[in-house]
Amino acid sequence: MKNTTWLIPLMQCALCFGTLSASAADALKPADFAWQATLTVPAGATVARVSLPAQAMVKLQTNNARDVRVFNAAGDPLAFALLSPAGTKAKPMQTGYYAAHALHSAQQGQINRPGALAVEINGASQTVWVKFDDKANQTVVTPDANALDSVLFDTRLEKQPISEMILQAALPTNTLIHFALESSADLKQWTPIALQGPLFRFDGVNAPRSDVLTLTHTERLEGRYLRLSWEGQDGVQVSGFTGQVAPTQIAPRRPRINLPEGQQDGTTAKIWQLDFATPVAALHLSTARENTLVPVRILVRNDAAQPWRYMAQAVVYRIGAAGQVKINPNLLLGGAAFRQFRVESINAMALPGNDLHAAIEFEPLDLLFLASGPGPFDLAVGRADAPAANVTPSLLTAVTTGPIESLPVAEIGLTRTVDNAFDQSTLGKFLTNGDQQRNAMLWGVLIAGVLVLAGVAYTLLRKLSHPTT
Repeated sequence: MKNTTWLIPLMQCALCFGTLSASAADALKPADFAWQATLTVPAGATVARVSLPAQAMVKLQTNNARDVRVFNAAGDPLAFALLSPAGTKAKPMQTGYYAAHALHSAQQGQINRPGALAVEINGASQTVWVKFDDKANQTVVTPDANALDSVLFDTRLEKQPISEMILQAALPTNTLIHFALESSADLKQWTPIALQGPLFRFDGVNAPRSDVLTLTHTERLEGRYLRLSWEGQDGVQVSGFTGQVAPTQIAPRRPRINLPEGQQDGTTAKIWQLDFATPVAALHLSTARENTLVPVRILVRNDAAQPWRYMAQAVVYRIGAAGQVKINPNLLLGGAAFRQFRVESINAMALPGNDLHAAIEFEPLDLLFLASGPGPFDLAVGRADAPAANVTPSLLTAVTTGPIESLPVAEIGLTRTVDNAFDQSTLGKFLTNGDQQRNAMLWGVLIAGVLVLAGVAYTLLRKLSHPTT
């Protein structure tokens, strides 16, 4: 079979495609990762912990952070574990439902006074009335009483502190409704409670809406009434609320990073390309342009070959006089992973253009590592083909005493970005840049294998058809 020597290079090429990704992941070194940081641990520490900064989060190329490593000064990989800090995964709980009772103003004798409560506003300068019907749990007033833009909630028996109010209300569309909240123990002296963000409902399919009033600080309701007021818009009818119970642990601050300028897509859309695979906890859209209010929807995808898919909607706004400017809050995305996102206005409204900016927040991620061997240590992040190498946290905490929060904290020093030869090469990008490219590679390997087998079969058939003497 002297004529089969030409098959050897083809077979080698096919095998090369099949093994290149695996061999590239073997014996990884710090320089094989896109981002590195020097870690210094306190003297005598056995296990140390460090929180991944935002600069590391935007270098991750896997959505489960498997491309993280820790090395000692000799280049040896160290045992490490990944965990979410306490407070980030608390299960949300809600209070019971609290019915709203409308406040009314009326002259003496114009309201059914027996059993009604007098509510003082601004001291004794204004007294309004409310009556609770215990059976129907509704406010009872006479037709000649004047309803105010304000309702009362009796939350005196609520023992859980709350951080949000999920409002049930009818709202006028296509406008921002600003609310004010106060609490009182005697219906005479009122303490303001700071709120974040207005409520709104816009017309259209997948149009933005918000029913949640976020409290700036956790509020305890036991023994107190709540009074909710709004700014006089017609069509506001509040029927009640459910409270979001505040978590028992304070959630750590999310790592946050401002994104580079996005690419304009006409006057109604803007596209951002993400160079990382880290799940996104929250997106913040902002504008520096005064008196701006634009409802938008957010669409996402992983590469240009995929269609856009709907993710969320929001309203980008910046309104108010100097010193009293109100801006839109973060948009929570719940840990969605995507490589591109598109912000497009609803109803063909023009975006603020170059004045529209975006920032990303991630859920905090802590890393525990065994501080063995010579220091300083290297934290390395960012390689798409890196296999998982983390251990369970219990394996590391077994050699320590006390809770995880008491472990020594490693100090992040010098950081540096590495030009990774494999990931930056044309072949590396082909192997790691999306499902379409990977599928093409697998088809290439399969076709190459079929060609090899066909060549062998053809050569054998020729050999059998023309036997040598």
